[in-house]
Amino acid sequence: MEALRLAPVFGDHMVLGRRRPLRLFGEAADGARVTAVLQGCEATATAREGRFLLTLPPMEAGGPYTLTVTDRAHTLTLTDVMVGEVYLAGGQSNMEMDLQNSDNGRAFAAETNQPLLRFFHCSRQPWLDEQAKNAERRARWRIAKPGACSHMSAVAYHFATRLQRELGMAVGIIDCYWGGTSVACWLDEATLRTSVAGEGILRQYAQRVGNKTDAQYLTENRAHEAAVLAWNNALEALRTQEPGVGWPEIIRRIGPCPWNPPVGRKSPYRPAGLVETMLRRVAPYPITGFLYYQGEEDVSRASEYRLLLTQLIAFWRTLFRGEELPFLFVQLPMFRNSYEEDDRQWPELRRAQEQVWRQTAHTGLAVMIDGGELDNIHPTDKQTVGERLFAQAMRVAYGATATPDSPRALYACPVGACVEVALDAPVIAQGDAALFELAGADGQFYPASAAMDGRIIRLTAEAVPEPVAARYAWVNYGQTNVTGNSGLPLAPFWLA
Repeated sequence: MEALRLAPVFGDHMVLGRRRPLRLFGEAADGARVTAVLQGCEATATAREGRFLLTLPPMEAGGPYTLTVTDRAHTLTLTDVMVGEVYLAGGQSNMEMDLQNSDNGRAFAAETNQPLLRFFHCSRQPWLDEQAKNAERRARWRIAKPGACSHMSAVAYHFATRLQRELGMAVGIIDCYWGGTSVACWLDEATLRTSVAGEGILRQYAQRVGNKTDAQYLTENRAHEAAVLAWNNALEALRTQEPGVGWPEIIRRIGPCPWNPPVGRKSPYRPAGLVETMLRRVAPYPITGFLYYQGEEDVSRASEYRLLLTQLIAFWRTLFRGEELPFLFVQLPMFRNSYEEDDRQWPELRRAQEQVWRQTAHTGLAVMIDGGELDNIHPTDKQTVGERLFAQAMRVAYGATATPDSPRALYACPVGACVEVALDAPVIAQGDAALFELAGADGQFYPASAAMDGRIIRLTAEAVPEPVAARYAWVNYGQTNVTGNSGLPLAPFWLA
């Protein structure tokens, strides 16, 4: 390595996290002394094995500034550098959904003019080779101005817009996600090998790959991508010809979406893969915290997800060198295909997410049980999601404890033929309360009637004369109508 290079995440218009050590990293010749100067502060480091990392002291919000980095033979100059709040937005397709594809997204993209909101797309690379690195180097920080935000994460856009308006300082978003990915894609191999669940995921994937060559995988992947494209084209044509056609008829006419990506050592869906090709490429950038929307791919392994997500939070915090970095994540909304039975796997995943939130410090869980769409795993209302993550940020990162939050159940107490559920805030029902259930000692749940009394819900069910357990919204998909005084939904629960 001879030329001096900053990692591609550093560039003109970037936002550096305030009150965080300002770590700068990149490539330089072995032994080169690399010096950075920002707003009168200077730091120097020696490159080892072609890489350097140096640290400028924390700064308060401000800018625009000019950053210079030199090894005496070469000098890099970055302009319009801001210091403010920076969040890494990670997960799968519901975090990935472009602003332009969300509700009113085209209007937002066309009209937005927020010079203090900037964003950076991590280059989506399933495998790190020279071609991938060249693509990575073309990535740029962009300012949220008319026409520039169409491909920004819709969730992150709405979160950042609210945060920038609230704080009055620069806000940066680093988009780092890939649709269809499991939590295991975003954990490193060393962490996965510390648990039985992680070892099993690695072993099962390796067994599925077997002796398949990279060339075989690439051939299979091209065929798969062509099949998905053909299916999407057929779907668009059918919907154009017959607006309002339902999913059962769509499936009958064109079949289910061929979502069966082939396995391979170069697949983006392999365990631990995207950690190396995407996440580590931007670490340890000085960030404020994380936004995370993921779990749909893991509903069949809810029993393992609690540990894996807990490990992911710790690993990401270690990677970005902040044990208390706020981690704000989205509880899965409602979803079911109308042509499938409700197997109640989604509520199990939601419960795992809640358990992680309750047991992990400096985390915020945005409840979305009143969201979601039948037959659409990608609900288009992303403004609500972004704003609820913003509310979690205000509570977790900025100490605004009075910020409204979803009411949550605290405990349940059987009283004869009734179960009283105590809440942390009063609730009301718009119409007859639904989706409450009771179970007796046999563990069989039946629909229950609910009487609201401020912070107490009294549940009864004729089929359960001696109830011992209560639950709410324990379905993949259903309509909820119980909210707190703020209008935020009662969080799902299972208490015994």
